Amino acid sequence: MNNKLLIKIFSDSNDVLAIESALSKVDFPNYEISIEPSQNIEAAPDDIIIVQIDDLDSPILTGLIELKSNLGSIAVCVVNNGNPLVVSTVAKLGFTDIYVFPYEVFKFTTFIKETLERVNLRRINRLNLSNISKKDSFSSFIGKSKPVIKAIELAESVAASTSLNILILGETGTGKGVLAKSIHNAANEKPAPFIDVLCTAIPETLLESELFGYEKGAFTNATNKKLGLFELAENGTLFLDEIGDLSLNLQSKLLRVIEKKVIRRLGGVYDIPLNTRIIAATNQNLEKMVQDKLFRNDLYYRLNALTITLPPLRERGEDLLILTEYFVEDFCRLFQKKINKIENDVLDFIRSYDWPGNIRQLRNSLERAVLLTQDSTLRLKYFENLVSKPAEKKIDNNGHLAPNNLRLEVNYKSTDLSDLEKLYVKEVLQKFDGNKSQTAKTLGISRPKLDRLLRD
Repeated sequence: MNNKLLIKIFSDSNDVLAIESALSKVDFPNYEISIEPSQNIEAAPDDIIIVQIDDLDSPILTGLIELKSNLGSIAVCVVNNGNPLVVSTVAKLGFTDIYVFPYEVFKFTTFIKETLERVNLRRINRLNLSNISKKDSFSSFIGKSKPVIKAIELAESVAASTSLNILILGETGTGKGVLAKSIHNAANEKPAPFIDVLCTAIPETLLESELFGYEKGAFTNATNKKLGLFELAENGTLFLDEIGDLSLNLQSKLLRVIEKKVIRRLGGVYDIPLNTRIIAATNQNLEKMVQDKLFRNDLYYRLNALTITLPPLRERGEDLLILTEYFVEDFCRLFQKKINKIENDVLDFIRSYDWPGNIRQLRNSLERAVLLTQDSTLRLKYFENLVSKPAEKKIDNNGHLAPNNLRLEVNYKSTDLSDLEKLYVKEVLQKFDGNKSQTAKTLGISRPKLDRLLRD
């Protein structure tokens, strides 16, 4: 199988020496050149098309109109000697990447190199997605940076050891839940339950009954027996997210479950044996919490039999661009958009921004940008909420901080109320760096409703 990217040159003239000479200056090891007949313009999704047009009688113009519907291909037009009528005609057909030889050779080679890099990243994304299966569950982790590969290799090595409890550490939005689900999928060839519990989303007064269940008559309104989440996860995985927020009372009961492999429902008198793997995750410093007596040291040592730390997005190098390509393509399908170009300013910004909300923030930002995009190019202006400097906090007459303002730029002709609601929720989530609990509290809605708005 040929893994090289293909550059196809279509020209009415046999003289394509200027284009070949320019391409020889492109510093990219993974491509080859093919010179094709102009009468039959065909392209595979990853092909880069270069057409050389000398005059308006060129049959290539007809082929270009048909090629424009092939969104997977990238067409670059070269016009010799800068014929203004040819340039304006090609531009009217909707092609924006037009280079006049010999005056714009340097701009042409720079664009081709950047395009090769972008198409190569897109192909890597597709390979990652096509490999998602139970046999290769960790393909859902998009990226190839060393910290990510190290974390995945460690997770792969212990996935089959279902008796081993795992602690996943990392900042908010780094993909702890995705990794937990990947470990679960890799360990279970047959379908098995995966129960995801966000400890901060359930009030403490209800969390105990949710985890352990209760017997009929255990308390007022307990008219029927209820199975707890531990029991529902039997032979599978219980994922306890944000475990650092558990109360000391629940920590002691969780310790008993881990040590004895049994639970007791509220109001029950018998222990119920369990065969459930526990994967816990937190963005907090548990070692410091142990020192401050906010987290039980015996539970901490039970949970971190194996610890996997996920790196923040700012430490993942070129994974930023790989994830960007993946999310843009995903949202284009979701919103039925046709974006085939990302401005270099956007890529530079994505590389340089700190991304305190990590992958979740990047995903939300790209979702907003794709939603606002009105043509085929993703532009820096759609990231204005991140690029612009934060507004100064104003003080009112009483010396109090004025309410924070939020500005939404939407196309009133194409944005309906449901899209506006989702966009507003995502903007508020961005302001809180991906903290869903704080976002739901600020919006005055429940956490499940917030998740539903973000998911729909």
